[in-house]
Amino acid sequence: IRWHTGGVRLPAALVAAAALAVGIGAAPAQASEGSVPVEVADYVAAPDGLLAALDDFYGVGENGTGLDFDETTTTGQIDRVFAFAPAWLAGQQVDPPVELTNEWTVPVSIGDEPVGLAILWINPATVEPELADFVPDRDVAAALAAVADGTFVVHDAPRSAWFLLAPPDLTPVVSGTSGISGPSTLSVYQGLLAGPTPAAVDRGPSFASVLSVGTIVGVALIVILVLLLPLATRRRRAPDDPPEPDEG
Repeated sequence: IRWHTGGVRLPAALVAAAALAVGIGAAPAQASEGSVPVEVADYVAAPDGLLAALDDFYGVGENGTGLDFDETTTTGQIDRVFAFAPAWLAGQQVDPPVELTNEWTVPVSIGDEPVGLAILWINPATVEPELADFVPDRDVAAALAAVADGTFVVHDAPRSAWFLLAPPDLTPVVSGTSGISGPSTLSVYQGLLAGPTPAAVDRGPSFASVLSVGTIVGVALIVILVLLLPLATRRRRAPDDPPEPDEG
């Protein structure tokens, strides 16, 4: 994720503490699991908040690229983002299998057409919500436009994957390198992550080893030819041996 904070990364404990502190005053409950602080909701709604940041960082620039975040730009449901708990990733059975992160997602549309997903965080240095990243993917934005009640939005960052989790059902929004391409379950995915390391494939002798053996054989043949061929040639050209005298 590209944090718009001057490139400063802060300790995870400080990030979590700041998110928890701001989360004390929560906005009205959303359909998905997790709280939405009032400050985050206000940042999304403010004219100089999320939409202004999107236009600054991802809007049409001097080179003519980017999205035109005009007056028809709207934002959708705000969802708290979760990550799989380390204990669950280690193969343990924990409830819940996820933990809070300092992230929230907001689908963005232009003219009623989804254009991407904004990801927000609370900057621990200022304890203020900010735009962290923007994923210009309309399918992802559409998938997270109306997350059902009791569903977790899960970001599996190491595998660049996004899921909707309604335990035990797990549905990929972005598969990434997770190996999950369709509806699955927690137990299936946990087993996939904890699966045995594939056995090494025997690819036969390498080109280098074949080359080294061939070199040795070639040198040996040259030595044999150099040493024995002249001897054989001289042997063929030598006069016949005189006959042995008769006995008696």
